[in-house]
Amino acid sequence: YRSMALEYSHDLKAAEKNLAASIELEKSACADLKPKLSGDANFQYTGNPLEINLNLPGMDNPLQIQGRDTKYGASLTLLQPIYTGGRLLESIRMAQHQHALASHQKEQLLSEVCFQTDIQYWNTVARQEIVGIVADYRNSIAALTQTIRERVEISLVNPQDLLMAEVKLNDAEFQLLQAQKNFDTGLMAFNSLIGLPLEEPTPIDTIIPQVDTSDSSRLTLAIPRPEIKIAHDQIKMAESSLKLNDSKYKPQLYVGVDGSYSSPGYDLRADLDPNYAVYAKVSVPLFEWGKRRNEKRASNQKIGMAKDNLNQIQDKVNLEIQTARLSLSQALDQVQLS
Repeated sequence: YRSMALEYSHDLKAAEKNLAASIELEKSACADLKPKLSGDANFQYTGNPLEINLNLPGMDNPLQIQGRDTKYGASLTLLQPIYTGGRLLESIRMAQHQHALASHQKEQLLSEVCFQTDIQYWNTVARQEIVGIVADYRNSIAALTQTIRERVEISLVNPQDLLMAEVKLNDAEFQLLQAQKNFDTGLMAFNSLIGLPLEEPTPIDTIIPQVDTSDSSRLTLAIPRPEIKIAHDQIKMAESSLKLNDSKYKPQLYVGVDGSYSSPGYDLRADLDPNYAVYAKVSVPLFEWGKRRNEKRASNQKIGMAKDNLNQIQDKVNLEIQTARLSLSQALDQVQLS
């Protein structure tokens, strides 16, 4: 039934898709390290093109140069980042942290689905067991009522005792109907969880087995819970976000090659001519009115919030485990007393 619930869970299917998307985003971040090739095409018509008149010595008429009114062509650009202040590498780390976060979220959902399946299953078993107990009680009251009725008929018992027995029988019938309703609704909820038709009589155990008391000693924090792993991932993502913001204020160095085939060509010729350019680009932020300092402080606060969240989750998980150990111990004592 756990396997059926895991296969049917819509939340788990969504988590798997989220995990697959995070893998693709990680690959996309790694692609930013490689050269980028882009193409461009343009066409421009100028109503009044540029004109130049030059009066040169020894020439009777001035030299007249007129630009073309149409410009068109195509170009290819190859751009390679050399240094980006750590932005590209930190983007890859951020994608890796998001991948880990998606993986741990799936792990948490898987644990929750199994947990909910177990709870729903054993609650359904308990409700079925209660139906049997209430049915036996109703049968006992019915037999007692019949015995009193027979004795009333031969005047051995006061008729008032028969009325009291019939009231108890009605109450037992009501309890049986209530127990049967609880079992039916519980079974429908369980069928909904594992993806079966709601009205299908799903086979279940007839009685809840005894619990091994040694299990309570294994309730520890030795294995990190998925929610704790998620909290660690959120801290790493906050730290990467700090480095990403800081990279914007560091020097940026790119080199590129630009090849074009356009008109006008050399010396304002009308024909299309090839051309190329090799260049390097350096960008250095100089003054941002304290923006870098403010963003860094804000990022540090977010890192602190993520660490506080981790501490809160650890306290919550520890409380949950200790409460579970105490509840199990008291439940075993109650069963023994019953």
